[in-house]
Amino acid sequence: MTPYDFANRLVEARRQHRPIDAPAPDSLPPDAATAYAIQQAVIAGLGDSTGAWKIGAKAPGAAAAGAPIPASLVLRSPARVAHDGFFRVLVELEIAFRFVEAIEPRGRAYARDEVLSKVGVVLPAIEIVDSRFTEWPNVAPLAQLADAQNNGALITGHPVAYAGLARGFDFVSPELELSFEGASLLPEATGNPAGDPRELLVWFVNHCAAMGITIEPEWTITTGSYVGAHRLDKAGVVRGRIDGLGEVAIELT
Repeated sequence: MTPYDFANRLVEARRQHRPIDAPAPDSLPPDAATAYAIQQAVIAGLGDSTGAWKIGAKAPGAAAAGAPIPASLVLRSPARVAHDGFFRVLVELEIAFRFVEAIEPRGRAYARDEVLSKVGVVLPAIEIVDSRFTEWPNVAPLAQLADAQNNGALITGHPVAYAGLARGFDFVSPELELSFEGASLLPEATGNPAGDPRELLVWFVNHCAAMGITIEPEWTITTGSYVGAHRLDKAGVVRGRIDGLGEVAIELT
């Protein structure tokens, strides 16, 4: 299977709302660069544009990964979407960012201080995790990466100026709540696996530069769950709150 074929299968799965079989080992993307190219081809094949990115890492300092999110799947809170519009619904509570200006590719790497100086606002966000593959989560990592790193949609709360948060806000262990139909979804321990999610922004900016992608200021960059992923098998209202950032909500109908 060529990358073009892989992308077309993912596009048709979305358009027809029919899950597809995971690729055989000899049909997987050969490397991450190919998976990232497939991500871009899927958005183009859908006739959509990028509205956000999801990025994350499994531990502080670990290798990061990410995926663009189609603009049509980036929704403002309070949002209302059909539960059966997804193959499965898992929800995550996250912190997201937007930059104050476009960040263009260049020949030398962007330094941490330079990247953080370009952060404009911070937002609470709920990510809906989904997959186009029938066998998920038993799917090869490169296939999941090609499939938008399992993104289904992103719901964003009200933006808060980063300048007023940077010194006093606990990005590692903020106080937060997540509930479904009034019942708490919080695990015993919360926290982003990557630690301080702002470190991921440095990777993201340089990742986009390497791909020749200009980061637009209207893009929302969400940075991984503080509460794990919670599968919801029925309709209802999901509410999230992060102290200092505010609330975000979605009604699954």
